[in-house]
Amino acid sequence: MKYTILGATGQIGSQITESLLSLGHEVRAISRNRESLDAMAKLGAEPFVSTLDDSQKLTEAFSDVDGAFTLIPPDLSAPNVREFMRNTSRAQVKAIQDSGINQVAILSSIGAHIPDNDSHISGHYEHEQRLATLTDVDLHIFRPDYFMENVLFSAGTIQNMNFWSSPLKADLPINMTATKDIAAHVVSALTEDQETGVKELIGHESISCLEATSIMAEVLNRPELKYIEATYEDTKNAIIQYRGASENYTDDLINMYKAYNDGILVPEHSRTPENTTPTSFREFAESTLAFLKA
Repeated sequence: MKYTILGATGQIGSQITESLLSLGHEVRAISRNRESLDAMAKLGAEPFVSTLDDSQKLTEAFSDVDGAFTLIPPDLSAPNVREFMRNTSRAQVKAIQDSGINQVAILSSIGAHIPDNDSHISGHYEHEQRLATLTDVDLHIFRPDYFMENVLFSAGTIQNMNFWSSPLKADLPINMTATKDIAAHVVSALTEDQETGVKELIGHESISCLEATSIMAEVLNRPELKYIEATYEDTKNAIIQYRGASENYTDDLINMYKAYNDGILVPEHSRTPENTTPTSFREFAESTLAFLKA
Protein backbone atom coordinates (compact mmCIF):
# COMPACT_ATOMS: atom_id res chain seq x y z
CA MET A 1 0.00 0.00 0.00
CA LYS A 2 1.04 3.62 -0.41
CA TYR A 3 0.35 6.42 2.03
CA THR A 4 0.81 10.19 2.13
CA ILE A 5 1.98 11.56 5.47
CA LEU A 6 1.71 15.29 6.18
CA GLY A 7 4.20 16.71 8.66
CA ALA A 8 6.39 13.66 8.00
CA THR A 9 9.39 15.18 9.78
CA GLY A 10 7.43 16.21 12.86
CA GLN A 11 7.13 14.50 16.21
CA ILE A 12 4.20 12.24 15.28
CA GLY A 13 4.50 12.21 11.48
CA SER A 14 8.08 10.89 11.59
CA GLN A 15 7.05 7.96 13.79
CA ILE A 16 4.14 7.15 11.48
CA THR A 17 6.42 7.32 8.43
CA GLU A 18 9.08 5.09 9.93
CA SER A 19 6.51 2.56 11.11
CA LEU A 20 4.78 2.33 7.72
CA LEU A 21 8.12 1.90 5.95
CA SER A 22 9.17 -0.84 8.39
CA LEU A 23 5.92 -2.67 7.55
CA GLY A 24 6.84 -2.64 3.87
CA HIS A 25 4.48 0.11 2.70
CA GLU A 26 5.37 3.00 0.42
CA VAL A 27 5.27 6.49 1.89
CA ARG A 28 5.03 9.91 0.27
CA ALA A 29 6.51 12.15 2.96
CA ILE A 30 5.34 15.78 2.98
CA SER A 31 7.24 18.72 4.46
CA ARG A 32 7.62 22.36 3.52
CA ASN A 33 11.40 22.00 3.55
CA ARG A 34 13.19 19.62 1.18
CA GLU A 35 16.32 19.34 3.33
CA SER A 36 14.29 18.19 6.31
CA LEU A 37 13.07 15.24 4.22
CA ASP A 38 16.56 13.86 3.55
CA ALA A 39 16.45 11.47 6.51
CA MET A 40 13.08 10.09 5.40
CA ALA A 41 14.28 9.75 1.82
CA LYS A 42 17.23 7.67 3.05
CA LEU A 43 14.74 5.33 4.72
CA GLY A 44 12.94 4.90 1.41
CA ALA A 45 10.19 7.52 1.54
CA GLU A 46 9.27 9.62 -1.48
CA PRO A 47 10.00 13.27 -0.58
CA PHE A 48 7.30 15.76 -1.52
CA VAL A 49 7.61 19.47 -0.74
CA SER A 50 4.48 21.44 0.11
CA THR A 51 3.10 23.70 2.77
CA LEU A 52 0.10 22.21 4.55
CA ASP A 53 -2.24 24.96 3.37
CA ASP A 54 -1.60 24.61 -0.38
CA SER A 55 -4.70 22.82 -1.68
CA GLN A 56 -3.34 22.39 -5.20
CA LYS A 57 -0.10 20.72 -4.08
CA LEU A 58 -1.92 18.67 -1.45
CA THR A 59 -4.41 17.44 -4.04
CA GLU A 60 -1.43 16.15 -6.00
CA ALA A 61 0.06 14.63 -2.83
CA PHE A 62 -3.21 12.82 -2.00
CA SER A 63 -3.64 11.41 -5.51
CA ASP A 64 -2.86 7.78 -6.34
CA VAL A 65 -2.36 6.68 -2.73
CA ASP A 66 -4.33 4.31 -0.50
CA GLY A 67 -4.57 6.64 2.47
CA ALA A 68 -3.17 9.71 4.19
CA PHE A 69 -2.41 11.25 7.56
CA THR A 70 -3.17 14.95 7.99
CA LEU A 71 -2.80 17.52 10.74
CA ILE A 72 -2.85 21.25 11.36
CA PRO A 73 0.57 21.88 12.90
CA PRO A 74 1.29 24.76 15.28
CA ASP A 75 2.79 27.85 13.66
CA LEU A 76 4.65 29.83 16.29
CA SER A 77 5.05 32.82 13.98
CA ALA A 78 1.38 33.06 12.99
CA PRO A 79 0.04 36.57 13.63
CA ASN A 80 -3.46 35.08 13.84
CA VAL A 81 -3.57 31.43 14.92
CA ARG A 82 -7.25 30.84 14.26
CA GLU A 83 -7.05 32.31 10.75
CA PHE A 84 -4.00 30.16 10.02
CA MET A 85 -5.93 27.10 11.16
CA ARG A 86 -8.96 28.01 9.05
CA ASN A 87 -6.86 28.47 5.93
CA THR A 88 -5.02 25.19 6.53
CA SER A 89 -8.24 23.34 7.27
CA ARG A 90 -9.98 24.62 4.13
CA ALA A 91 -7.00 23.69 1.96
CA GLN A 92 -6.74 20.17 3.35
CA VAL A 93 -10.46 19.45 3.17
CA LYS A 94 -10.56 20.69 -0.43
CA ALA A 95 -7.55 18.54 -1.32
CA ILE A 96 -9.15 15.46 0.22
CA GLN A 97 -12.30 16.13 -1.76
CA ASP A 98 -10.60 16.95 -5.06
CA SER A 99 -8.09 14.08 -4.95
CA GLY A 100 -10.70 11.38 -4.48
CA ILE A 101 -8.73 9.74 -1.67
CA ASN A 102 -10.95 7.43 0.35
CA GLN A 103 -9.12 6.91 3.66
CA VAL A 104 -7.68 9.64 5.88
CA ALA A 105 -6.44 9.71 9.48
CA ILE A 106 -6.58 13.16 11.07
CA LEU A 107 -4.81 14.49 14.16
CA SER A 108 -7.28 16.62 16.10
CA SER A 109 -7.16 17.42 19.82
CA ILE A 110 -8.70 16.66 23.15
CA GLY A 111 -11.61 19.05 23.66
CA ALA A 112 -12.38 19.40 19.95
CA HIS A 113 -16.04 18.81 20.81
CA ILE A 114 -16.05 22.23 22.56
CA PRO A 115 -17.00 25.03 20.13
CA ASP A 116 -16.23 28.14 22.16
CA ASN A 117 -12.80 27.80 23.73
CA ASP A 118 -10.53 30.85 23.38
CA SER A 119 -7.64 28.82 21.97
CA HIS A 120 -6.64 26.66 19.03
CA ILE A 121 -8.84 23.88 20.45
CA SER A 122 -11.81 25.66 18.86
CA GLY A 123 -9.84 25.64 15.63
CA HIS A 124 -9.83 21.85 15.81
CA TYR A 125 -13.57 21.94 16.49
CA GLU A 126 -14.07 23.95 13.30
CA HIS A 127 -11.81 21.56 11.38
CA GLU A 128 -13.83 18.56 12.50
CA GLN A 129 -17.07 20.30 11.45
CA ARG A 130 -15.55 20.99 8.03
CA LEU A 131 -14.38 17.39 7.68
CA ALA A 132 -17.91 16.21 8.47
CA THR A 133 -19.11 17.70 5.18
CA LEU A 134 -16.99 15.23 3.19
CA THR A 135 -18.66 12.25 1.56
CA ASP A 136 -17.29 8.96 0.21
CA VAL A 137 -14.21 9.09 2.42
CA ASP A 138 -13.41 7.07 5.54
CA LEU A 139 -12.21 9.44 8.27
CA HIS A 140 -10.36 8.40 11.42
CA ILE A 141 -10.20 11.48 13.67
CA PHE A 142 -7.89 11.20 16.68
CA ARG A 143 -8.18 13.43 19.74
CA PRO A 144 -5.11 12.86 21.95
CA ASP A 145 -4.70 14.50 25.33
CA TYR A 146 -1.67 16.42 26.64
CA PHE A 147 1.60 15.14 25.11
CA MET A 148 4.12 13.63 27.52
CA GLU A 149 6.79 15.07 25.23
CA ASN A 150 5.83 18.59 26.35
CA VAL A 151 8.10 17.91 29.34
CA LEU A 152 11.04 18.14 26.90
CA PHE A 153 10.52 21.91 26.67
CA SER A 154 12.04 21.95 30.16
CA ALA A 155 14.95 19.62 29.34
CA GLY A 156 17.50 22.39 29.88
CA THR A 157 16.27 23.38 33.31
CA ILE A 158 15.88 19.74 34.37
CA GLN A 159 19.46 18.99 33.38
CA ASN A 160 21.09 22.15 34.64
CA MET A 161 18.87 23.43 37.48
CA ASN A 162 16.84 20.43 38.69
CA PHE A 163 13.42 21.89 38.01
CA TRP A 164 10.79 21.93 35.30
CA SER A 165 7.79 24.17 34.97
CA SER A 166 4.56 24.96 33.17
CA PRO A 167 1.40 26.91 34.00
CA LEU A 168 -0.49 23.68 34.78
CA LYS A 169 -1.66 23.44 38.38
CA ALA A 170 0.80 21.27 40.27
CA ASP A 171 -1.84 18.85 41.59
CA LEU A 172 -4.10 18.78 38.50
CA PRO A 173 -4.51 15.24 37.07
CA ILE A 174 -3.77 15.21 33.32
CA ASN A 175 -4.20 12.30 30.91
CA MET A 176 -0.65 12.61 29.56
CA THR A 177 -0.24 10.67 26.30
CA ALA A 178 2.95 9.44 24.60
CA THR A 179 3.23 10.45 20.95
CA LYS A 180 4.39 6.95 19.99
CA ASP A 181 0.97 5.67 21.07
CA ILE A 182 -0.75 8.26 18.89
CA ALA A 183 1.40 7.22 15.92
CA ALA A 184 0.61 3.56 16.54
CA HIS A 185 -3.14 4.24 16.50
CA VAL A 186 -2.82 6.15 13.22
CA VAL A 187 -0.82 3.33 11.59
CA SER A 188 -3.39 0.76 12.72
CA ALA A 189 -6.26 2.86 11.36
CA LEU A 190 -4.57 3.21 7.97
CA THR A 191 -3.44 -0.39 7.56
CA GLU A 192 -6.22 -2.37 9.25
CA ASP A 193 -9.97 -2.63 8.82
CA GLN A 194 -11.19 -0.41 11.64
CA GLU A 195 -14.34 1.50 12.46
CA THR A 196 -14.22 5.11 11.30
CA GLY A 197 -15.11 8.25 13.27
CA VAL A 198 -13.77 10.21 16.23
CA LYS A 199 -11.43 8.38 18.59
CA GLU A 200 -10.23 9.97 21.80
CA LEU A 201 -6.79 8.89 23.02
CA ILE A 202 -6.55 9.16 26.80
CA GLY A 203 -3.23 8.60 28.54
CA HIS A 204 -2.39 5.42 30.44
CA GLU A 205 -3.11 7.16 33.74
CA SER A 206 -4.26 10.53 35.00
CA ILE A 207 -1.17 12.05 36.55
CA SER A 208 -0.37 15.44 38.06
CA CYS A 209 2.80 17.40 37.45
CA LEU A 210 3.81 16.72 41.06
CA GLU A 211 3.36 12.97 40.55
CA ALA A 212 5.26 13.14 37.25
CA THR A 213 8.06 14.98 39.05
CA SER A 214 8.30 12.27 41.68
CA ILE A 215 8.63 9.62 38.97
CA MET A 216 11.26 11.62 37.08
CA ALA A 217 13.23 12.28 40.25
CA GLU A 218 13.47 8.53 40.86
CA VAL A 219 14.04 7.39 37.27
CA LEU A 220 16.54 10.13 36.41
CA ASN A 221 18.39 9.89 39.73
CA ARG A 222 17.56 13.50 40.49
CA PRO A 223 16.13 13.46 44.05
CA GLU A 224 16.14 17.26 44.23
CA LEU A 225 14.00 17.67 41.09
CA LYS A 226 11.13 20.12 41.61
CA TYR A 227 8.08 21.24 39.69
CA ILE A 228 7.43 24.98 39.57
CA GLU A 229 3.92 26.16 38.72
CA ALA A 230 4.69 29.14 36.49
CA THR A 231 2.45 32.17 36.21
CA TYR A 232 0.70 32.81 32.92
CA GLU A 233 2.63 36.06 32.52
CA ASP A 234 6.03 34.43 33.08
CA THR A 235 5.13 31.62 30.69
CA LYS A 236 4.05 34.07 28.01
CA ASN A 237 7.26 36.08 28.30
CA ALA A 238 9.40 32.91 28.16
CA ILE A 239 7.64 31.54 25.06
CA ILE A 240 8.05 34.83 23.22
CA GLN A 241 11.66 35.26 24.29
CA TYR A 242 13.03 31.74 23.96
CA ARG A 243 10.82 30.24 21.25
CA GLY A 244 10.34 33.34 19.12
CA ALA A 245 6.56 32.96 19.09
CA SER A 246 4.13 35.66 18.05
CA GLU A 247 2.04 37.32 20.73
CA ASN A 248 -1.16 35.88 19.29
CA TYR A 249 0.24 32.35 19.30
CA THR A 250 1.40 32.77 22.89
CA ASP A 251 -1.93 34.17 24.08
CA ASP A 252 -3.65 31.23 22.39
CA LEU A 253 -1.40 28.74 24.17
CA ILE A 254 -1.96 30.43 27.53
CA ASN A 255 -5.72 30.16 26.97
CA MET A 256 -5.27 26.40 26.45
CA TYR A 257 -3.47 26.13 29.82
CA LYS A 258 -6.25 28.14 31.46
CA ALA A 259 -8.83 25.76 29.98
CA TYR A 260 -6.97 22.80 31.50
CA ASN A 261 -6.67 24.49 34.90
CA ASP A 262 -10.32 25.55 34.91
CA GLY A 263 -11.52 22.03 34.14
CA ILE A 264 -12.89 22.98 30.73
CA LEU A 265 -10.47 21.06 28.53
CA VAL A 266 -11.52 17.48 29.22
CA PRO A 267 -12.36 14.44 27.08
CA GLU A 268 -15.85 14.16 25.68
CA HIS A 269 -16.15 10.55 26.85
CA SER A 270 -15.10 8.59 29.92
CA ARG A 271 -12.00 6.41 29.98
CA THR A 272 -12.42 2.94 28.50
CA PRO A 273 -9.95 0.13 27.69
CA GLU A 274 -10.34 1.06 24.01
CA ASN A 275 -9.42 4.76 24.37
CA THR A 276 -6.69 4.30 26.99
CA THR A 277 -3.15 4.38 25.58
CA PRO A 278 -0.56 1.85 26.84
CA THR A 279 2.54 3.89 27.72
CA SER A 280 2.82 4.97 31.36
CA PHE A 281 4.67 8.11 32.38
CA ARG A 282 7.28 5.95 34.10
CA GLU A 283 7.94 4.09 30.83
CA PHE A 284 8.21 7.42 29.03
CA ALA A 285 10.69 8.74 31.61
CA GLU A 286 12.81 5.58 31.42
CA SER A 287 13.07 5.75 27.63
CA THR A 288 12.56 9.22 26.18
CA LEU A 289 13.99 11.13 29.16
CA ALA A 290 16.93 8.80 29.82
CA PHE A 291 19.40 11.38 28.46
CA LEU A 292 18.58 13.60 31.45
CA LYS A 293 19.89 11.15 34.03
CA ALA A 294 22.16 12.72 36.61
